Amino acid sequence: MKKLKRKIFIYILGLVVIFLIYSHYEYTNIKIKRIVIKSGEIPQEFDGKKIMFLADFQVDTIGRYNKKHMDRIVKLANSQEKDIILLGGDYTNWTGKIERFYSQLKDLKSPEYGIYTVLGNHDYNDVSRNISHLKNLGYKVLMNENEKITVNNQSIYIAGVEDLWYGSPDAGKALEGVKKEDFALLLNHNPDYFEDMTDSEKELADLTLSGHAHGGQITLFGLVIVAPIDHKLKYGYGMKEYGGHKIYITSGVGGSAFEMFIRFFARPEIVIFELKKE
Repeated sequence: MKKLKRKIFIYILGLVVIFLIYSHYEYTNIKIKRIVIKSGEIPQEFDGKKIMFLADFQVDTIGRYNKKHMDRIVKLANSQEKDIILLGGDYTNWTGKIERFYSQLKDLKSPEYGIYTVLGNHDYNDVSRNISHLKNLGYKVLMNENEKITVNNQSIYIAGVEDLWYGSPDAGKALEGVKKEDFALLLNHNPDYFEDMTDSEKELADLTLSGHAHGGQITLFGLVIVAPIDHKLKYGYGMKEYGGHKIYITSGVGGSAFEMFIRFFARPEIVIFELKKE
């Protein structure tokens, strides 16, 4: 009986070790995910333009800061062709790591048409400091507002809302001035807010971009069973379409679980959307 228990213990311990080794390996291997967005509302001047989307950096825990992974994120992002960068919030977990994070984020090269950001729930730990750092880097911080990007008199809109948990998200206000025939992207950190948006608001946003769920971080072989959202199966990860309205939920680039930098079947990603006029 003792030998059997010992064998079971060794077997379980072996599985845990394999899990941890693989999960850390997966965490360090950021993928580039490419998605083509086709729409007749895309202006000719934006046909072929590439928009990079990153969210949920969170390379810190209570006692650690993962400089190596942040370097990895910035280096990979800088190596990709893009015209616009969108940041979906959750930059650090802890206020004590804010300065270190932004000292590395400054190395992210701004593309021709700029970097646009929203705040995630963790960023409300120190709103003023996060906004100050983002603005000092020259980024546009969207708090229920939008920015118009114009090339040769043709324009698209980048809109953004405040966080669902700690802000007061207002998609109607964020999309003010946007017409149905315009092409607009909406940055919305928490995908659960998509449930609160009206159909008319969703119609103004050709695509809503969210993060927050980390793709589950630790999944059941890809099935999101634990995530900080109410609608796990509906908004856990990937491109979704409900009632003709699209939302993409990224798995994010960082995050942690149990004070460890691990992921299981929830690989981190940088998303690049290529605009194609139909």
